Amino acid sequence: MFLILTFLIGLFACSTVTAVDSIDGALLAAELRKVKEGIGVNYLQEKFNSFPYETKSDTGNQLLQRIQSSLDVSLTQLNKVLTDVKDKIVSVNTDTDSSSLPRCCDISEDQLTYIPKFQTKVDVRSACVTTSPIVMDNLKYPTDQISATMKNNYDLNKNVLWQHYSTTEGVSVIYPATNWENCQNFDPRYTSSYASAASPTNKDVVLVIDTSSSMKQPSGITAKTKMVIVKEAANNVIQTLKPNDRVGLVSFDKEAKTPSMPSTSHSCYENDLAFATKENTDELKQHIFTLNTGTTGDSNYEKALLAAFNYFHSSNDTLDNDNRVKVILFITDGKSTLGRDPVQVISEENAKLQNKISIFTYLIGQDQDAQIQLTKMANQDLSIGPKSVGHFEDFNQNNQKLLSTKLATFYMHLPTSSQSDQSTFTVPYVDRFSKVGLITSLCRPVNVISFHGVMCTDVKISELLTEVEYFSEDEYSYAFMIDGLGRVLMHPLLPNAAFVKSTEDPVLVDIGVLEREVDAQSVIESMKSGGMGKKTLTKFFTKPRGKLVNDGSRDDSLTAYFYWGSIPQSNLSLCVVLVDESYSEIDESQFQLSDVDLQNVFMYHNRSLLKDSFSDCKFYSRRVTSDRSSVKFSQSAFQNPFQYLDRDETAEDVTNYGNYLTRQKLTNPGFKSTLRSAVWATYEAEQYWKSHPARFVSWRYIGTKAGMIRIYPGVSLQKPYDHEKRAWWRQAMAHPNKMFLTTPYVDSWGSGIVLSLVHTIYKKGSTTVTAAVGADFPLEYFNWLFSSVYPTCNDVSYWCIIVDDSGFIVMHPRLKETTIESGFKEPKHITIEEPGIAKILKREGVLNSKECQDFSKNTNLRSFRMTMPVNKLGGLDFKDTDEAFEIRPIAETNVFIIRRQTIPSTDCKCDSTSPDIVECNNQCECLCHSPIIYDVCSNKYNTGSASPPCSARLPDTSGVSQPDDTQGLSTCYVPKCHQKATKTDCFSELECSWCEYNDLLQQIATPCCRLKEECTFGKTKSHTCGMYKPNIYLE
Repeated sequence: MFLILTFLIGLFACSTVTAVDSIDGALLAAELRKVKEGIGVNYLQEKFNSFPYETKSDTGNQLLQRIQSSLDVSLTQLNKVLTDVKDKIVSVNTDTDSSSLPRCCDISEDQLTYIPKFQTKVDVRSACVTTSPIVMDNLKYPTDQISATMKNNYDLNKNVLWQHYSTTEGVSVIYPATNWENCQNFDPRYTSSYASAASPTNKDVVLVIDTSSSMKQPSGITAKTKMVIVKEAANNVIQTLKPNDRVGLVSFDKEAKTPSMPSTSHSCYENDLAFATKENTDELKQHIFTLNTGTTGDSNYEKALLAAFNYFHSSNDTLDNDNRVKVILFITDGKSTLGRDPVQVISEENAKLQNKISIFTYLIGQDQDAQIQLTKMANQDLSIGPKSVGHFEDFNQNNQKLLSTKLATFYMHLPTSSQSDQSTFTVPYVDRFSKVGLITSLCRPVNVISFHGVMCTDVKISELLTEVEYFSEDEYSYAFMIDGLGRVLMHPLLPNAAFVKSTEDPVLVDIGVLEREVDAQSVIESMKSGGMGKKTLTKFFTKPRGKLVNDGSRDDSLTAYFYWGSIPQSNLSLCVVLVDESYSEIDESQFQLSDVDLQNVFMYHNRSLLKDSFSDCKFYSRRVTSDRSSVKFSQSAFQNPFQYLDRDETAEDVTNYGNYLTRQKLTNPGFKSTLRSAVWATYEAEQYWKSHPARFVSWRYIGTKAGMIRIYPGVSLQKPYDHEKRAWWRQAMAHPNKMFLTTPYVDSWGSGIVLSLVHTIYKKGSTTVTAAVGADFPLEYFNWLFSSVYPTCNDVSYWCIIVDDSGFIVMHPRLKETTIESGFKEPKHITIEEPGIAKILKREGVLNSKECQDFSKNTNLRSFRMTMPVNKLGGLDFKDTDEAFEIRPIAETNVFIIRRQTIPSTDCKCDSTSPDIVECNNQCECLCHSPIIYDVCSNKYNTGSASPPCSARLPDTSGVSQPDDTQGLSTCYVPKCHQKATKTDCFSELECSWCEYNDLLQQIATPCCRLKEECTFGKTKSHTCGMYKPNIYLE
């Protein structure tokens, strides 16, 4: 967790802790309420209740139309980018023999500058050029003038990411210029973006590859056999397919084979066409790589064709087949030597499919009999009635290097009706240049007399759909977007598009997997057909409980209002889901803020951008100021989040922020309407914290749903830090109006091993959460507090444990023996630390597992919930647990206390590694995962009896800072541990620890207070506390 701000107060230094001999959860709850009071929760809730609010109401249709309009404007601007380059190419109407643009492969690093938007080094002054490794004779380049056009597009439209124009000869002009790894092997014609623009119609493709022994012979390419060049060509075909295309594979000699287990991971490849998702194409390309030539020279075309047509017969065709192109690509080096006449086979089999299958044949060599046979096959000479146009092409020794290109661009020979002058979006993929973030390419064909090439502009999915991703009127409202096939482009249950990496597969699922309610299916069908409407239904809202892999998700059943409609200029459809059409915001016009306070409400966290007069001091390893709290924004604070993400902030930006927030100027620098009032409202927290010193805590903070966080003392954070994506925030949101205690963790800024207490703040007169207040306190302090409340926990007869409601350990005797920080990197679960106790808790219905489907990993993810049964709300007694332990809930918190007197036996042992690694088994119920069983070929999931979907995984927005330069700074506070004579007084300062034992665990005669680094969990190497008491040992 980030620098989480510690907020316990020294109030315990001057108050009395009540001790008892039995565990009563109400006692610890009472002490934690004092903590809650001390960090200002009650005070701030009263303040938020006193702020003036105004009720606002945007109907679902109004919200839908606003987003539709915004997307329409964005698409118009992006289409203009394509049109400007196309018009330049058409107006010049002349290709050249060379290009003056730099070669992308040859650009030196010193010519490039890192630009956050592109997440890599680029040169925005110019485009660069690449050429295919398969160079054509008399290669032609498009006009260099398009470089200036692309630069102008970028200057005028900052939504534009990469622009690239690629020709039919494999030349690509890329803007901005960048040194692209492996660009010398890049051929744009082998990309799905190029192919989908040149031929946007969805396709079903079956590759038929001859593997007879003659394919071992050398090809016309040095050191490569015919088989090698065919494998390369076949893989390039698969690479051009988009996820809405489908593919099948046949290899043959005297027999025909299709991919089958165990050589592939899924049995469906044997008979079914597979959607060209990354998982399927990776699998099939790997299978092609493993193909070997046979020992016989015979080739049985009949069996090969029957296997190919079987794909079209057996595939589950619930798709719009009338608008899909179906083609067999048949590659061989000679004629058929076994079986019936292949032309007759094609006639019979294609007739069963209304002659919808086109036959494309490719001959490696110039055998005349084979030329005649393959030409007849392509022409379907024996077929009766209308038939799909085919194509035949042969390759002699000199032009076999062109096989890959010709095969990969097979779509150029499809009927012209499958081509379009309209722009099309690709299915999302990871940016090939920066290797992070999902992007989509908007592409269109360019015709100069005939087809000349494809112009594309890339745009980040998150940026294009920013209004969808950041749409949220209340806790439950959201929006999602699908294409005409129902494939999801944006949904809050999918991973954040901006953080998907090249090593991860984009999650491409049907919307029915995420929106499972029966009543929602009519909405989905209407959306797929481009319809619009409104519907009310009851649905489960899936919300995070914290860190997904540990805490899982929660599902809340509520009445929802669906509003949907199509997006102009696309095949996309948008749906807005609301629970309530009205919401409230603080009314700025009625907000009471003095002139002095108005000038003090804002100090930006990054003080290096703008000088100020506040004094600095050293707080652990950080440079801070105790004069003020610091304010940091996340991207959700801005109307255009990428205004913040895609550029480095400047002093001018901070000045503009301050002028607006302090009302010195009226110009809004791009903030959302709720941001300024959030800054004003949270200033109350700074005033409270400064007037209530808490020497005993480190960082105190308040984060809001408006996209800002305020921290005291004022400190600088890393730009990526986003409190709303951190586990502590999501855990607090999942536990509204509770004192949420985190598990122990290492504070990255040097305050040691700490816990955090976080509590939500409501809007006035409602149960709508608007903020969360939090702070950190030392694990040692919590151990002392806990032991003081429950003195029997110090008795050698008992072990006392505190667990949270996901089953993770908050306090355990073994934690006191652990001083190595690596021991606190991940929380410890009760099924691992106390398997015997976990077994009984499961038996008694207290510890229950819950699974959800995580589509980012295609796994069912298991987590746990701790809840007391209705007939045992006060907890379990010793008699309920075979005299092993008792357990009590701590009221108004997320934790439970367990007092163990014996160790329950169990045969179960859970693995301590991540649930992402541990696969579930039938022997032990642990934190684990199991694979989702689904039809990988059709990309369909059986959701009937499946677990609900998981909430999205948290992207890494930790933004952990390096230690600051604190040389020459005095410390903010000078600890006086050695002056403190009692344990209570000692724990009133964060830096202090009460020393009772030496490092041999021998009890010290006269305990004393020392700095924590000298005395960890009461153990010290120092002899200054006094004489040892011999033969008395710590248990």
